[in-house]
Amino acid sequence: MYELDCSGVIPGCQRVIRAETQAEVFRRAVVQAKQLGVEKITPTMLDTMRQKTQELSN
Repeated sequence: MYELDCSGVIPGCQRVIRAETQAEVFRRAVVQAKQLGVEKITPTMLDTMRQKTQELSN
């Protein structure tokens, strides 16, 4: 299980996104960003997502 606290990554986001894979966390984060009006996901934003995504221990 992976987790991303998207506050500080996506402007206006206060969610914690959890999913079984990192790819699914990123996909959900991109969907969330678009819902919040972010038109373009920048390389910097993707790098920050990668850095802040944590693998949770079971």
